[in-house]
Amino acid sequence: MEGAGSLAANLVLGLDAGSTHVAAALAEVTEAGEARVIGVGLVPSAGVYRGLISDLSAAARAMRQAAEAACAMAGRPLVDRAVISISGAHLRAEVGAAAIAVPRPAAGVTPEAVRRVLDAAAESVEPRPGRERVHVVPRSYQLDGSVPLRDPIGLCGRTLSAEVQVVTGDALHVQNHLRAAALAGFDVADYLVAVRAAGEAVLTPEEREAGVLLLDIGGGTTGVAVYELGHLFHLAVLPVGGHHITQDLATVLRIPVETAEQLKRERGWAAPSLASDAKVTLPTPSGLNTYEVSEKYVAEIIGSRVEEILQMAAAAVKRSGYAGLFPAGLVLTGGGSRLRGLAAYAGDCLNLRSRIGIPSDPLAAEPELAVAAGLALWGARAAPGDAEEGTSSDSASEAPPERPARAGRLRDWLKALFH
Repeated sequence: MEGAGSLAANLVLGLDAGSTHVAAALAEVTEAGEARVIGVGLVPSAGVYRGLISDLSAAARAMRQAAEAACAMAGRPLVDRAVISISGAHLRAEVGAAAIAVPRPAAGVTPEAVRRVLDAAAESVEPRPGRERVHVVPRSYQLDGSVPLRDPIGLCGRTLSAEVQVVTGDALHVQNHLRAAALAGFDVADYLVAVRAAGEAVLTPEEREAGVLLLDIGGGTTGVAVYELGHLFHLAVLPVGGHHITQDLATVLRIPVETAEQLKRERGWAAPSLASDAKVTLPTPSGLNTYEVSEKYVAEIIGSRVEEILQMAAAAVKRSGYAGLFPAGLVLTGGGSRLRGLAAYAGDCLNLRSRIGIPSDPLAAEPELAVAAGLALWGARAAPGDAEEGTSSDSASEAPPERPARAGRLRDWLKALFH
């Protein structure tokens, strides 16, 4: 491995240990000061369940394999310093606030004053026993009770106040992620909540400024992030993701999980209204015969879980207190966003324009790589002074009967919840 000189060589490795796959991205800083991804790796996940490390050794091996693939693609030795993702439904977001007197009002707000008020705002949120701060992110500033400001430095005023987003996590779960990376041989330079890292890779500055909703649909969890005025306004992690859709198909249709995953990818739709009556041939539970169901029925099963994810995301936004209308719309990323028709259907349900978010770097232009790319780019762009701390029968009776289309879909409810 490269030693401490790896960062000096302008190389940063991003590692995302998800429930479905482990992704790695290697970024470098060019002579022009721009960060770009030069290598990626994607391997099946091991040792991770619903965003949490469940087998330290297995997770470490998968992280190492993904990193080796990324560095090999770039033609570089294995980099030993990495920025890693943290996920899981144990993550919580709270709002902290504080105000300080500006030492010299007429001389303007200094960077030191900003650091002081951010520290005070962060300290106003005391993590409960067994929890620790994962992120402290500025939401807005005010001078003398004025309108919310994005950057108060240089502005004149007597009282500087700040509101911050404090993300806390179970200290032991966070430690397990760090231990897995260390066991894999990496020195963790920083860590980010997965959905926030995805935002670094797939959102434009204009979207973050105007107001945008980001959903990072992974295998075991879905990350929700709200951005406004260029800052992260709210973050939440839902305990449901794309693998739950696969499990639903496997359970209802009584097919192997591998078959269910293939069915979801090749014939699945986000909603019955998007699917046709074309028939899909599936094996019976004994594996000795086959039976048929319609694509529309498959979509009915999938759609139930999609609705749940959208409902939970909408409720998370509502609880955050966000009062905007998301002028920049909805961006979906992560492997779960590949579900056919999901972007359009989710946008229709939430009454928002929508798109699939993929990293702009050609090598990482896949939604599954969004978090890893964002981690690497974050590390490459990071500078000192950032305000941060710190997934047998042959009978036809073996075939489950198709059920009628479910009434009372949640589309209107979701729209009402947002608007």
